[in-house]
Parts: sequence; structure tokens; C-alpha cells
Amino acid sequence: MKRSHGVALAALLAFSLAVLAHVESLGYWFTSYDSIALVETSRIASLADLRTIFTKPLLYGTSYLDAGRFYRPVVNLVYAAEYALWGVDPFGYHLTNLLLHGFVSVLVVLTIRSLTDSLRTGALTGALFAVHPLGTDVVPAISRRQDMLLALFGLLALWLFVESVRRDSRRLRVGAAVAYGLALFSKETAAVVGPLAFVWLVLEGPSLRRRSTYRRAIVAVAPLAAVAVGYLAVRFAVLGGIGGYTHDPPLSQTLLFPVQYVLSLVYQADVLAAIGGVSTPLVIAVVAAVPLALLVSFARDRALGRITPRRALPLVVAIVGFAVLLVVARFPGASPLASIDAVDHAGWYTAGIVFAIAAASALLAAIASARSFAAGRSMGFFVVWLLSPLPLFFLAKQFAFRDAYFFAIPLLALAAVCLDAALPAVDGWRTFSNRDTDALVVVAVLVLLLPSIAASPLLYADSGWGETSDVTRTALTEIDRSVSGVDAGTPVAIAGVPTKIDYHPQRLGQAHKVTMLQPHSVRSWLRLQGHDNRVTFGRLQSFHSVPGNVSTKTRENERLLIWLRYN
Repeated sequence: MKRSHGVALAALLAFSLAVLAHVESLGYWFTSYDSIALVETSRIASLADLRTIFTKPLLYGTSYLDAGRFYRPVVNLVYAAEYALWGVDPFGYHLTNLLLHGFVSVLVVLTIRSLTDSLRTGALTGALFAVHPLGTDVVPAISRRQDMLLALFGLLALWLFVESVRRDSRRLRVGAAVAYGLALFSKETAAVVGPLAFVWLVLEGPSLRRRSTYRRAIVAVAPLAAVAVGYLAVRFAVLGGIGGYTHDPPLSQTLLFPVQYVLSLVYQADVLAAIGGVSTPLVIAVVAAVPLALLVSFARDRALGRITPRRALPLVVAIVGFAVLLVVARFPGASPLASIDAVDHAGWYTAGIVFAIAAASALLAAIASARSFAAGRSMGFFVVWLLSPLPLFFLAKQFAFRDAYFFAIPLLALAAVCLDAALPAVDGWRTFSNRDTDALVVVAVLVLLLPSIAASPLLYADSGWGETSDVTRTALTEIDRSVSGVDAGTPVAIAGVPTKIDYHPQRLGQAHKVTMLQPHSVRSWLRLQGHDNRVTFGRLQSFHSVPGNVSTKTRENERLLIWLRYN
């Protein structure tokens, strides 16, 4: 009973933090340019509409299909239910996103606890995930619902699978297969969950009986494999192929996918530059703490004769990396990545990558010298989970920060495992000889988490979505007012539609891609308001800061011309 109370308390904490971090989104209007189009194309007014959800690509009937073809019927069904309940009131859609993020955070607690057999590790991972900066790219954006549904059903499938193996429960195994199917039909990236279940079972098996372990794992994941095969068959039938984005990005951008993925997890904004603007000595003190501690540990181990090349290499990389980081943070223009066309802020990329390498190396050095670590299997599984989406990013031909929402979990779990193992020793629960090593683990993890904590949405009132949603609401209201009363057969031409705000530089707590409208979103909004006019578009408008008042200038002859103007 006491253990169940602890689980409930950890789940409640994670849910509460998730809601507190993003509660301001309830006051936003429609955010992100696909939100309105998703609502409009998901409405169910007849059996034909329901059939379309299962037999046509996402956003069928809009110009979005020129950019990409995806099959996510679970997402459409959720929007259809919301439209039946809320109509075009954005509050309901934001409430759904907020609750989904809370439920995902709860499942993080349950899943990580089940994987590691540690409630403290699960609770810490859930709390860190609830307030992670990646949430600002997902939770306030209604159209990014699929990432939360993927995480919700993917975690549920993984949790039920682990519990089904441990309890030998056929019912839980069926539940895992159903949840896996829902995850796949929410977003194709869920394909990694099946292989992850297989990897976990292999790692959990006895090392001396690998052949029987593999056979057991294959039998156990067979239902998940059958679900995946069925999903692929349906996807190919609907899309006429694997689908994905239609454009081929330049090679320089494709090669940056792993870099962007790492940055999305550990260096969400130019944190060091922001802190350095307040106090450069503070930056130096923070980034110098770990290599100095490593040097002390290095000297102690050398005196005891415990230094090997395997232990020394991460130490050297960490010290050099942190030294380079100081230079990059002080002179961000002097960047070796400046020649890469796809990078707009080469200094930011360089600082982030150097930080990630240095912090990870420091952590590896600390772990290598911590002889008492007994969580190798869990850590190995989380590393596989962390690397699993990279092939899918290349296959999809695109990576966005929101794509890392589900994959921030294993990194945070790795940090939680290290802290869970090291903190008792810092408190004096272990022998004194290991205490300095465990203290070093704690310091290394905290430095690794520093950017995520500094950029957490819990610390900032607005992620940029509130400002852009106000502009979107005003622009669409003006367009609707101008079109009202015009004959349905009159063509409409619109110029100056706001598309996005490019914030320079990136602010702490700021979402990385804050978008507003595209032509297909305006057409969908007019259809939701009952206007069936043929609409064409002139020049689209982007901004480097939030525009002032929005007004329209119209002219009507054989067609209605609408100019959106900004003060």
C-alpha cells in the first residue's frame, strides 16, 4: 500500500508540473499553421467523411499534400471529436493538449519505474520531462497533437509490454499490441517501439543463454510485429507508398539532422550566451566546475593506479571540450561550422555540440570510475532508445525539434539513473572512498541538465505562441469580415497573410519554430465560417518581431482584393 501511494504521489507531481509549465496556453488562439486545416478536414458530418479519415492522407483536400503525405487517422478522429464538442473555440483544443502532456508525463513515471525497478528514477524522469523546453514546441501548438499521441500510446505500449512479461499476462500483452497500433496510426515514428520492446527483452535475459533469450524475445514481440506489418500494409494502400515529405533537402541540411537532434535534447537555446550576458564569470565557473572535478578524480585514480586509456579518454575530451566551449561562448562568430549553408547561427550550433560532447564525456568519465554502478542494462536500453529515431529522420527527409518530444525521455532517464545511483553516496550512505566519485556524477549530470532547466517553460510566461496567436486571430477576423456578405461565386485574392516570426536571437523559453498561417489554413478557416469562395494568394508576410495592429484594405470589382497591412 505504501509503495502504491508513492507511485500515485510521483504521478501527481509529474502531472501538476506539466500543467503548471503550460497552463498559459489555455488563453491562446489557434496556433501553428496546420491547426485550423486539421480541424476543418477532420470534421465528420456523414459516413463519407468518416470513410475519408481512414482512406485518405492527412489534410486531404488541402495544398499541404504538395509538401508531404502522411497517414494518421487517430489524429483525425481526435480532432473530429473535439470539433463536435468545441466547434471553433480554441480553448478546448488547448485543454486537450495540456491534459495530454500531463498524461504523458504520468506514463513517463510509470514506464521508467517499470523499466528500472526504481520509483525515484521514474519520478525524477517524469518531473524533468514535464518541464522540459521541448514542450514549448509541442504543447501550445494545436497541430502538433500527433507527437503527444505518439508519446502517450508509445509509452503505454512499452509499459504494458514490460508488465506483461513480468506478470506473464496475455491480457496485458494484447493491451500492448492495441496501444502500439494506436501509436503507429498517430505518427509513424512509433515504429521504434516494437524494436525497443525486443531490445529490452534481450537485455533482460540471462547472458549465458543468449539463443533461448532471442527465441523468447521473438515470440513475445510477435504480436507487435504483426501490428506493424498490418499498419505498413494499410499505409502503403492509402498513400501509394511509404509517404513522407515530397521535397529532397540539400545534403548539408540532411547531415545536420543528428546535430539538430542532439541540440534539441541538451542545448535548446544559446544558454551560455544568455547567462554570459549577465555574468561572464558565472559562465566560466559553471563550465569549469566539471573538468576541475575530473582532474581531481584523475589525480586520485592515478595515485591509486586505476587509470586506463578507457577511463582517460573521456576525461581528456571533456576538459578540451569545456575549454573550447568558453572560446565559442565568448566569440560565437568564430565557428568551424560557418561554411555550412543550412546553419543560420553557426556559433549557436557549435556551442551546443561542444557542450553536448563535453558534458557527455564528463559523465562517461565519472561513470567509468564509479565502481558501484549497477544499472548497466537500463542505461544500455536508454542509449538504444535515444539513437533509435535517427534512421527515421533520414527516411522522412526532415527533422524538427518537436520530433524529439518522445525521445527526450531516454536522455532524462539516463540522467535520473545516474543521480539515483550517486545521490545516496553523497549523503554518506556508502563508503567514504566512493563519495567524491559519486559527487562528480551529480555535478556532471546537473551541468548536462543546465540548459534544459534554464530554458524550462516553468520559468517563462510566454513561449512566443501567445504573441503569434493574437496576430493570427486578428488577421483571420479581418479576412472573415471582408468576405462576409460577398457572393459565394466572387473570387477572393488575399495578400499579406502572416506566416511566421523569425526571432533573432532565440530567447530562453522560446519555441524554435513559431508559425502562424499558410494559404491552406486561411482557406480552411473561411470554409469553417461557411464561405465557399475560390481564394488565391499574393505575397505572404514574415516578421522579425511582433507586428502592430492589423488592418485591411479591400477593393471589389469582378473579384474581392484584400490587403493585410501592419503598423
